[in-house]
Amino acid sequence: MSWVKAHRWLAIVLVVLLVVWSITGLLFHIKPGWDRAYDQLSVERRDSPLHLEELTGLQSLGGSPITRIELFDTAIGPLYRVRAAAGTELFDAKTGRLRVLDETAVRALVVDAVSRSAYRGAYGEVATVTLDATTAHVTFSGGPIVELGLHDARASQHGGDTDRIDWLYRIHYLQWTGNRSVDRVLAVAGLALIWAVMIPGLVLFVRRFRRRAE
Repeated sequence: MSWVKAHRWLAIVLVVLLVVWSITGLLFHIKPGWDRAYDQLSVERRDSPLHLEELTGLQSLGGSPITRIELFDTAIGPLYRVRAAAGTELFDAKTGRLRVLDETAVRALVVDAVSRSAYRGAYGEVATVTLDATTAHVTFSGGPIVELGLHDARASQHGGDTDRIDWLYRIHYLQWTGNRSVDRVLAVAGLALIWAVMIPGLVLFVRRFRRRAE
C-alpha cells in the first residue's frame, strides 16, 4: 500500500476519534450545568454555634484506640464523628452515647443539607428513603439520589445529569468497554493512530517539498 493510501485510510479512522474528542472536550470546557450535577452536600452546620457546656464525653468504644474526633452541629443536634481502629461511628455529643441513624434522622439530615444547597430547587420533595447496612439512599422527586453514610454522616448526591457527564468522561478517555485492561489498550491504540497518521503525512509533505525544490 502506498503512503497516500495508508494516510487516507488511517485518517478516515482517526476522524471518528477526533470528532469524539472535540465534542466532549468542548463540553468539558463549557461545563453546562455541571456545578448542579456535582452539587456538594454536607449535613454539617458549620456556621451554627455550639454550646460546649451542653456537651459531654464519649462512652467507651470497647477499648478500640481512637485516632480522630470531629465535633459538628446538625439538624438532629451536635454529633461526634469518631474514627477508631474498629471503624468510624457517630455519637450524640450531648449524651455521649452511640447514635444510630434511623429513617427519621436520615430524612432530617438530608433535607437540611439540601435546603442549604444553591440548587435546592432542582431536588424537589423526598420520594423514598431506603437504608442498608452502611448507607441511606434518599431519592428526590426531581431525580437526584442523596447517599448518606450511616456511620459517618457524610453525604453525596448523583442523578441523571451526573451519569451523563461520567459517560462523556469515559467516552473522551476511550473507556468504552468498562474493562480496565481493554480500555487501556484502546487508549494506547488511539494515541498510536495519531502517530500512524502523522508519519505518512510527514513523508508526503517532505516528498512534495522536494519535488517543488527540484
